[in-house]
Amino acid sequence: MEQNFTLATLLKHLMKNLWLMVGLAILGGGGMYVLAHQAPKSHDEYKTARLMYIQNSSLKSADPKSRVEADAKLIQAYVAVENNQAIVRRTLYLLDQEGITNISYNQARNNTELKQKPGTVAVWANAKAGSSKQAVALTNAYAEAFASIAPRLIPNMPKPVLMPATGGAAKESNASKPIAPKKAAIFGAGAGFGIGVVLTLFTGIIANLRPSKRQ
Repeated sequence: MEQNFTLATLLKHLMKNLWLMVGLAILGGGGMYVLAHQAPKSHDEYKTARLMYIQNSSLKSADPKSRVEADAKLIQAYVAVENNQAIVRRTLYLLDQEGITNISYNQARNNTELKQKPGTVAVWANAKAGSSKQAVALTNAYAEAFASIAPRLIPNMPKPVLMPATGGAAKESNASKPIAPKKAAIFGAGAGFGIGVVLTLFTGIIANLRPSKRQ
């Protein structure tokens, strides 16, 4: 005997399996809330840089241009020690002298770098931190630490000439902002409920077709 899958039958089947839809909604909402709550919070970063020049004196050179070009080719060898332990520790020491003690060794190491202006002896000491004050202090301390320690690590390296200390930092907001836990819960609950509806309809259709197959 063939059964007719009418709107009334559909509604009755949905109400009968409402527990499934509600259960999936609770699971989806709860799961998304926990994930959103545990997601890393967005934060702002401040970046700044300080310029230095690394070159041998070209005043007594017969060919000053060639002397500068030769020095420019050696820059990459110099900046290879940018994260040397001695430089990082000197950076932390200088920060401590400025009263900044909340920057760890790993932060000082991972948030600083040197960048050469291609084809020149100009090098930028870059740093980033969670506040403008920290970024400025870290940049200046790092540049000064590199200028004083690096020539001791690399034979015949000229002492870097530092430009005036940086006094400001640019704010860069984190572009990937996590969804709020409450919004995540609503989204998860809706998705869970929708999946429950689909499953209920699917099982209802299958159950309605089975008698027809036995005819």
